[in-house]
Amino acid sequence: MKQVININFQGQVVPIEVTAFDILKQYTDSLNRYFANEEGKEEIINDIENRIGELFQERLKTGVTCITDDDVNAIIKSMGRPEEFEPGDNSAGEQSYNSNAGAQNFAGFNPTGAKRLYRNENSKIIGGVCSGIANYLNIDVVIVRIIFIVLFGALFIPYLVLWIAVPSSASVVIGSPRKRLFRDTDDKVIGGVCSGLSNYFGINVWIPRVLFLLPILSFASRWGHWGDFPDFFRMSFSPTALIIYIILWLVIPEATTTSEKLEMKGEKVDMNSIKASVVEEMKGMQQRAEKFGQDAKAFASDKTKAVGAEMAPLARRSRGLGDIIVLLFKIFAYFIIGCVAIGIIVALFGFGIASVGLFPIKDFVLTDGWQNVFAWGTLIFFIAVPIIGIITWIIRRLAKVRTNSKFLRISFAAMWILGLICFINLIVTVGRDFRSNSTINEEVLPLTNASVNKLEVTTLSPNTKYYRNQWFRIEPFSAVEDDTAMVGNVRVHIIKSPTDSFRVTVLRLANGRNRRSADTLAASIPFNAYQADSLLVIDRGIPINKTDKFRNQRVIVTVYVPVGKQIRVNQNTGWGNHIQIDGPGNDDWSLETAGVEHGWEKDTDYIMKEDGLYTLDGIPADDWKNDEDRVRSGRRGLEIRDGKNRVRINENGIQ
Repeated sequence: MKQVININFQGQVVPIEVTAFDILKQYTDSLNRYFANEEGKEEIINDIENRIGELFQERLKTGVTCITDDDVNAIIKSMGRPEEFEPGDNSAGEQSYNSNAGAQNFAGFNPTGAKRLYRNENSKIIGGVCSGIANYLNIDVVIVRIIFIVLFGALFIPYLVLWIAVPSSASVVIGSPRKRLFRDTDDKVIGGVCSGLSNYFGINVWIPRVLFLLPILSFASRWGHWGDFPDFFRMSFSPTALIIYIILWLVIPEATTTSEKLEMKGEKVDMNSIKASVVEEMKGMQQRAEKFGQDAKAFASDKTKAVGAEMAPLARRSRGLGDIIVLLFKIFAYFIIGCVAIGIIVALFGFGIASVGLFPIKDFVLTDGWQNVFAWGTLIFFIAVPIIGIITWIIRRLAKVRTNSKFLRISFAAMWILGLICFINLIVTVGRDFRSNSTINEEVLPLTNASVNKLEVTTLSPNTKYYRNQWFRIEPFSAVEDDTAMVGNVRVHIIKSPTDSFRVTVLRLANGRNRRSADTLAASIPFNAYQADSLLVIDRGIPINKTDKFRNQRVIVTVYVPVGKQIRVNQNTGWGNHIQIDGPGNDDWSLETAGVEHGWEKDTDYIMKEDGLYTLDGIPADDWKNDEDRVRSGRRGLEIRDGKNRVRINENGIQ
């Protein structure tokens, strides 16, 4: 039995046979002699020893108790001996070729000669599964890849399982070439993730950068899932791209050593490649240092002259507090300008998304003629042109392309000014069509039985879906046909009746260029409502056509409930809010809220009392105004309320 010792090799404890350590010592001594006169020999030898240490750790991870003579000889064969790289000796190329060929053979066979499946690291696109199966079955790899592509849905999970379970061909031959995924911080913009992916898949670095950038720019289009923002775009990878990038940044290791940088590019890691990489890196550092020195010298010279020119008269005038205040004011002004610029850019993208969403229903809002012309001009010149300019600038920055075209800047500026003119005219012309309110003219709805004890408000077509939102977007017009769009601008108000009978009124409202046009449009709103026994059946939405256009048409159904009688509004009647374009002078908030009961919820039975609307449990409809905790006892048991949370205890238990 051979003697085993523990050595500290490149910061790692390595159990190794004494004879194997002697072989390793002879090899490192030969490296010191070979690179004795080489510039940067310490870096080269240190990187080679780092690589040997990595191979030691890979070998120990397989379960062996120590490093043997065969292990050291296999590593030395992988790395190459100094005499194999003497000038004029082409054995290096032969050695590299033979090593690659050996690794290729081991993709299908293990050292005992029995056939076994391995992932082929030398001919892989993603994980080497397809090329490994092709080697195992002795067929063309293209056939296997086509099968996986055609049956992607069924074979995706098996591919991942094989990628994890099947060993790599690099695990058979120590030091065989393989490609690993690292972050390339030498060519990074943020974290080096995209440049690392480009090295791994063998593509240009701008491709993953654009694939990550575009979803991030479209992040605002999915904001509707997190808050009130237009969400008519549906891009499934929108905010996920940023999350994926951050995860990859945290998970993928950085290529720090020379061997890791070579593995990142799929190159063979041997003595010659490490030497070439170190020499190339040193040359690059030297060039960068020289360039930095020149830039620093020029910058210092220019700034010295500029500061001298500014400070000389300043020193002559004063050195008081006033100059410091001026400097702080400049910094604050630049900060404000930067914030405003960022705000304009964000608003521009948001406005662009909203405008694109509105265009499918523009014929229901805009009149023919100049409004359409101004709308197209706004979309193209005011929105699209700056967005294209910003995206182009970002891509050029990522691709490190520098251009200084005065003609291009002037052209973009001229088109944007033209778009600004179109935008202002569009706002003015459309605003004129909404500036006047219609006359208040309530219509009393005849009831067939106004003395019923309970009235339930429901809709004619409970399965029809009309959307609403406080943002003016395409969703409220989701039920759109060729010449008609449905808008859910129907509100139900509940007021205490002065009599002992139910009473229902219908108020039609609209805006227009003048009072007459607003009255005409309001009178033409088609809205159906009638009583059927204890049901008050109403339309859920208002149809808008391309002739009359959308001018804030809305209907308010007011139900006067007698004291002691019940009322219920079903959820299928829609929501309380509606689509409305407000402008100066057309605010009817006070009209729609005067004397109206607030706080009631749909699909809940209420009873009218002298002091307002109550649930059947005795809770006021406007109980939301009271923030303190409440404990109530009634016919349904003991009820404990904390804000919107409620616990009820009765004979049935805790609810």
